[in-house]
Formats: sequence, structure tokens, C-alpha cells
Amino acid sequence: MPIDQPSNAAIVLPLLFVVTLCAVTDVLTHRIPNLVIWPALSLALIFNSLLAGLPGLVDGILGLAFGLAVLFPIYFVGGTSAGDVKLLGVVGAFLGANGALTAGVATLFFGGLLGVLFIAWRVIEPILTAHVAQWGRNAGATASQPIGAMTRDSSRNARFPYAPAIACGTYFSIWHLGYFSQAAG
Repeated sequence: MPIDQPSNAAIVLPLLFVVTLCAVTDVLTHRIPNLVIWPALSLALIFNSLLAGLPGLVDGILGLAFGLAVLFPIYFVGGTSAGDVKLLGVVGAFLGANGALTAGVATLFFGGLLGVLFIAWRVIEPILTAHVAQWGRNAGATASQPIGAMTRDSSRNARFPYAPAIACGTYFSIWHLGYFSQAAG
């Protein structure tokens, strides 16, 4: 990975844009569009090639492979979507092999943390809705519906958007590797 400031800015800024866009899109639509993934992957490999030559390209390809490898087992057992796997691969293509491993481990940590918060919200939200509906006699949840049934029904169809965890892992990786301070000058 190149170490001069213009190179880091050229890598960090598009990467931040891509992971943030994908996180927002995943939260809103539960999809990570290939229309973002494939151009971002191309851009990552081109930037690494232009900035560091053949070693940069090789590092980008290794980063892609490592990024894909981190989430593929979870995808294989149905724990995440293919878009999440591809997004972490793109992160790896931008950051190279070392950055991909750092971002991958951080992503798993943030995925666990956000997953716990997501589950807690899915349990708390129907209870809050029931109390608000009962208290204000709103048209929301009915007071006669058991709270446990509401929790099970709402949690059964819950989909956890994983791209925000990838974005958090990427932000952490960029910070941990010192790219924020280097890109800022």
C-alpha cells in the first residue's frame, strides 16, 4: 500500500463514500447494489495499480480475496447476504491484504455489537409500541395482543442490515492503519 498522503487520500475518500453509501442503502432497502460494488472494485484495483504499480495490484487482489474469505463462511451458512461478502471484498481491494484483515476482524466485532443492539431493539420496540398504544389509545398495537406474541412475530421477519457493520469495521481499519491522519495531511 502506498504511504504518501495523496495516495492515501485517493484510496480513503472513495472507500469512505462507497461503504457509507452501501450502509445507508442496506438499511433502507436491505440490498447492496452491484451498480455500486462493481465500479468500486474496478476503481480500487485501478487506483492501487496506478499508485503502486504491479505490487499495488497484487495487494489489491489479495485484499479482495481476504475480504471475501472473511464473510464467505457466514454467507455459506445463511448468516449474511452475497452483497455483504462482495462489499467486504471491495474494502479489501481498496485497503490491500493487511487492511482487509484488519477491516474483516473489526467488521466481525461491530457486526456482533450491532447485532446485539438490533436484537435488543426488536425485543423492546413491540413492548414500547404496545405501551404507547395502550397509554394513548392509538391505532397502533392492540392492548389485547400479548406482548410476547408481538415480539416473536416482529422478530421472525427481521432482517439485519450488515453493511453498517462493514462500514464501522472499515472506518476503524482506516483509523487504525493511520490513513485518516495521513490523508488529512
